[in-house]
Amino acid sequence: MSISFEISTTEFFLDLLRYIVPSVIVFLVTYLTLRKFLEEDYKSKLLDIKKNTNKELVPIKLQAYERLTLLLERLKPDNLIMRTNQTGMSATQFKALLEKSIKDEFLHNVTQQIYVSNQAWKLIGAVKENLLRTVSNCYKDMKESSTSVDLGKAILQQMMSKDDHLNEHAIDFLKKEIELVL
Repeated sequence: MSISFEISTTEFFLDLLRYIVPSVIVFLVTYLTLRKFLEEDYKSKLLDIKKNTNKELVPIKLQAYERLTLLLERLKPDNLIMRTNQTGMSATQFKALLEKSIKDEFLHNVTQQIYVSNQAWKLIGAVKENLLRTVSNCYKDMKESSTSVDLGKAILQQMMSKDDHLNEHAIDFLKKEIELVL
């Protein structure tokens, strides 16, 4: 007794398709379902990370805005002159001290620029440059015998006559920008 297993090529491929097609369909459905699940999980984790980052970053940004506001207050000409003026100082010495104070204050806060917009940082830089230019221009009009009081008065008079409120404008800008952070 011999058993013959002769199958035609057509029957072979049909049998093969009966097993392969359902397997491929099951694989595709599983793959697509798993892919969608993993994408949703990824989005959820990314959202959690952003929330946690914002929770940590907001206090740092607030501190940066506070420090930059303090910088702008310290760079107001009346505050700067009162803080740096020393009795018996010549206008030349006072000019050097004012310029050093302005630059030091700015450099002390330079790292805060990463927490504020480019526009805010450029505005703060403009305040610094405007003040340095005012000090220099007022010094040019001083006599050799001028004192720090003379230079201080000239700076304040020039700032008042120009009706220069760049510091106030910068502080207002920071206040408006911080509202966007919160």
